[in-house]
Amino acid sequence: MNEPDGTDHIPMVLLAQTLARCIDPLAQLTQVTALDIQPGMSGASVARYRISYRSGGLDAATSLVTKVATRHEWNILRQLNTQQQPNVPFAYSLDESDGDQLLVCMQHIGDTRRPTSLEPITELELAAEAVGLASIHAANFAQAAALAWLPKLDHGYLAEMLFQRTWRPAWEQALTNPAFVETFGSAIPRVEAAAATIVEDMTSLLDDVQAQTLIHADINPSNVLVQQGIPYFIDWQTAVWGPLYLDLPHHHCTLAQAEHYRRALAAHGYAIPPDAFAAHYRVAARYIGLRYMWWTLEYWLSDPTQTAWVQHYIGLVTGDGIAA
Repeated sequence: MNEPDGTDHIPMVLLAQTLARCIDPLAQLTQVTALDIQPGMSGASVARYRISYRSGGLDAATSLVTKVATRHEWNILRQLNTQQQPNVPFAYSLDESDGDQLLVCMQHIGDTRRPTSLEPITELELAAEAVGLASIHAANFAQAAALAWLPKLDHGYLAEMLFQRTWRPAWEQALTNPAFVETFGSAIPRVEAAAATIVEDMTSLLDDVQAQTLIHADINPSNVLVQQGIPYFIDWQTAVWGPLYLDLPHHHCTLAQAEHYRRALAAHGYAIPPDAFAAHYRVAARYIGLRYMWWTLEYWLSDPTQTAWVQHYIGLVTGDGIAA
């Protein structure tokens, strides 16, 4: 094998085995070159490599990514790869660690993120994302026993997420800013009223047994990469067992956009009546609006021209933006 200088730190065995198991069983690795890669939002340690190899007498090349992942994320990836989910990168690990972290080698999808919620997106792109998400959810509806190791989303999780980790600290800080109160004053009582009952209101989703499945629980543009028109869902470290609706409003942020998902799920034999779907979606949108509003509040306080972002999440919370 022809190795470049400075490859002592490169996980050659992991790369070679991933190449053989996930790309070409006849591949003979010939050279590995470490490449630059943009750090991810999760803060995990990642590296990218150009892999040169020979197969059937021909030279070929590909790229692979390694990531120091939690065992929880590796278990999720292994589950989804076993199901051959087409919108999840292939992944492999030597799994030699007894600790909570291990090195995982994955398909390199590239750096193209799906558009943000305020950027134009085509119906074709929305439909492709909905099809991929519906496939993941549908494949895991009947896996409650097999996935008993998954954390279960419950009222305690919801309350901690909103009132200790995300919305409330940022909201209370924003309310100390007179300019914020002046700009968003009419919406403030409505947001606070929605927040006061959201944990209780989520009971309808948590009690819907048929809606419980493996959910990503942190879908955002950084976690959906697009390669050749195919969306890939990455960064599964926050995955839990919970209601499917929570994976929808961040990207399918109106009922019209979410209809792509309802139809995609129906193609798997899970037909949810439009009225029931809309009712649950509205509750989920309220939660997602609160869950992700925190960063827009911090963003606005440093740059008050970013009013549209705060309004977007307020619209999810109040329901005003859902029909837009």
